[in-house]
Amino acid sequence: MDWLGVTKRDPVPWLLDPANPSARLLTLRHIFHRPEAELEQERQAVLAWDPICALIKRAAPQGLWGRADNPYFGGPLGTFGTLSTLAQLGVPRFPLAEAACENLLGQGRLDDGRFAPREEGPLTWLCYTGMTLQVLRHFGFGEDLRTRSSSQALAHIVLHEPQLLTCKIAGGMCMSGTLKALVGLLSTPIEQRTTEETAAVGTLTEQILAYPFDFTARERGWLQLHFPRYYESDLVELCRVLVSAVSLDLPQASSLLQHLIALQTEEGRWIKSGNAPGNIQVEGKGKPSRWLTFEAIHTLMQVYGGNAYAS
Repeated sequence: MDWLGVTKRDPVPWLLDPANPSARLLTLRHIFHRPEAELEQERQAVLAWDPICALIKRAAPQGLWGRADNPYFGGPLGTFGTLSTLAQLGVPRFPLAEAACENLLGQGRLDDGRFAPREEGPLTWLCYTGMTLQVLRHFGFGEDLRTRSSSQALAHIVLHEPQLLTCKIAGGMCMSGTLKALVGLLSTPIEQRTTEETAAVGTLTEQILAYPFDFTARERGWLQLHFPRYYESDLVELCRVLVSAVSLDLPQASSLLQHLIALQTEEGRWIKSGNAPGNIQVEGKGKPSRWLTFEAIHTLMQVYGGNAYAS
């Protein structure tokens, strides 16, 4: 059985609608496997898209999207949050994003390599660090020595200082933070990972798979699908990240995948059921989301195979 055997209808043509150039770019890149050299027109369309232009125009010359000395100020509307949004949407590298990444590396990085606000201590460092590593890799800072040392510091903590993985705000282990940390480590190409980074990917994956998700009560918020995301997560991101780290046909993961499949509509689309933080609200709550559908379909293709769109 291939991916079409678990979907009610093929939504891929719908994903290519230029009304959402971001979802179109991500679909062509990850489902059609188009070479980057053939995607220049799509990348420029994303940069010229009205929601992206409006977001870029909100930046100030000195403070970027917040305060120059604190890229986390403003939460999802601040410099860090805006960079995370732009990266999730596949926005290509541009000068202002480069300046913001430099600001994040200079003002958002702790001495030990973790990323978190300085003035309050690293209360939510796990999610911030994972998200930042993903952002820096997306905008071309993946080979920066500061980025690489932060990734290695994260891997070291996962393997040797697990007491630092708890979140004071969550009151203990936070699966969203753990997932974001895994995203950060996975952003380094597998052939470039150190032995500790590879081992840390395995450790975090095992922790997530061993966690008893209860979507009827404690984790019901994970079924509130939304995009783009901040430090919270949802079931679509959970499955998408896990399939990059481990085969989802494992018994521990099969129930997560079945929950994902069950959330599709009769048209084979996934609904935006939760509010997305930040300034990008182009998809209405309660409406089918091209971004979420892309992520879900891409995940199912990786698990079940049968992607006839890939060239």
